[in-house]
Amino acid sequence: MSMHVDRVVFQGRSIAYSDSGPRTGTPVLLCHGLPGAHVQVPSHAVLHQFGIRMIIIDRPGFGLSDPHPTRTIDGWRHDALAVLDHLHIERVVLLPFSAGTPYALAVASKHPERVSRIHVVSGMGLTTKVDIAQMSWFNRVQHSFGHRTPAFINDIVASISNVVIGKGPKAGRFGIWLMRNTFTPTENIYAKAPEGQIFRDMLAESFRQGYHSYLQDLGLITVDWGVDVSPITHPITCWYGDADRITPPSAGDKIRQYLPQTTMRVFPGVGHLLIFMHWDELIAHLASEAHA
Repeated sequence: MSMHVDRVVFQGRSIAYSDSGPRTGTPVLLCHGLPGAHVQVPSHAVLHQFGIRMIIIDRPGFGLSDPHPTRTIDGWRHDALAVLDHLHIERVVLLPFSAGTPYALAVASKHPERVSRIHVVSGMGLTTKVDIAQMSWFNRVQHSFGHRTPAFINDIVASISNVVIGKGPKAGRFGIWLMRNTFTPTENIYAKAPEGQIFRDMLAESFRQGYHSYLQDLGLITVDWGVDVSPITHPITCWYGDADRITPPSAGDKIRQYLPQTTMRVFPGVGHLLIFMHWDELIAHLASEAHA
């Protein structure tokens, strides 16, 4: 029941991905957040129980994927299709988490025939002043830093962070400390508990190569995504926690404004780590809709 990790070469770059669950299961493409990486599978047993095949692709510079200094959100769809074609997967359920939302929508917009439906978990929406006001102070700073800072400043900050904070597990531990006031009390317990090991592994793998791609991604998602969502007619379900101070349910409302076929599911008292802490329920729901 372990995951299979492999790479494909596309346009001279190595793209890493994980492939978990039964090979005959319903294919689901999880578009990881920021930070994020291919190891983000809280329970392999649940995938086998419900017949879900989970594919997670490292975006450029994350995990084991090569960096791509000139990449765009829209351009990532080519990476996604390169992996899906390599695996001979024709159609997938898209499962974007948090900052993976614009990347998933880019795939659905330009390649609707490759997508059956979309489940957005704690996803980003169009960011307005109201949304920013509901963020923690840390995320308000991140948002401003991401879309206003010149690239050469990001490179300097990333290089300094790589040395002062460290890469991999050191960066992960720093991230948990930094986000302690953004997470709910339950999430803070989870992040340090044995059952939160997969979350810590995800953070460590995300920062395996350091902070350069993290800051690059932050700059891309905090400006106009450049994604035309009008061709997207797929059924969409948005999952949010009402205690999420990173992407609150109002972000889902923004998605629904442009994609009215969207339905909302809001979990009382749940924060941003919904996908980790409610994994079993999410996978069971994906499977029920896929079988229906």
